[in-house]
Amino acid sequence: MLSVLRGERMLDIGCGQGVFARLLRSKGCAVTGVDASKSLIENARAYEKEKDSKLGRIDYRCLDAASLDGLPDGQFDGASAILCIQNMARLDLVARECSRVLSREGRMLWVINHPYFRIPRQSAWGFDEAKKLQYRRVDLYMSPLEIPIAMHPGRGSTEATVSFHRSLQEIFDVMRLSGFTLAGLEEWCSHKKSESGPRAKAEDRARREFPLFMGLLWQKLPPRKSD
Repeated sequence: MLSVLRGERMLDIGCGQGVFARLLRSKGCAVTGVDASKSLIENARAYEKEKDSKLGRIDYRCLDAASLDGLPDGQFDGASAILCIQNMARLDLVARECSRVLSREGRMLWVINHPYFRIPRQSAWGFDEAKKLQYRRVDLYMSPLEIPIAMHPGRGSTEATVSFHRSLQEIFDVMRLSGFTLAGLEEWCSHKKSESGPRAKAEDRARREFPLFMGLLWQKLPPRKSD
């Protein structure tokens, strides 16, 4: 969706340990990766040092996406944010900072949990015995939510993060006000197959019909001309 070109300058937001940043580098891009987690940035840098890539170093920085201090205006041709936007409280500030550091017609790819069908604690699979159909139940959608998520479920750890649910309308409003327009959208379903059983056919059908992830490609709009 990003259609990256060799030599482009790319920013990977919420880069974590650098998995997607390294993919961008493999395409010949000059990559900067930012993450608010100091430990994840340290892990990404340690991987770089160990591998000593001939493709060039990735510039990793410990930064909050809502305040990209030290990154110049218009520095990047494109940006990515893979499964991290839902963990950011101030989406308006994130969008504004991304607009600032992108070039005049820069673009940005977000991969997010599908806001219709994958709302933590407010969506789930159900089964209609009468119709022999698996369905997706959604209890809340329009209401903004802050949902604590256990980082290590089952381990007895109290470490948690927060997932922020937003409707598509809210997301689009934030991006419009920050000078972006939608240039592409993809919805991604699971390719998992159920083992043989009485509900296998219904489960496989439901997976094909309810996408749990979404890709949004944003295009930065040039500044409006004054009268």
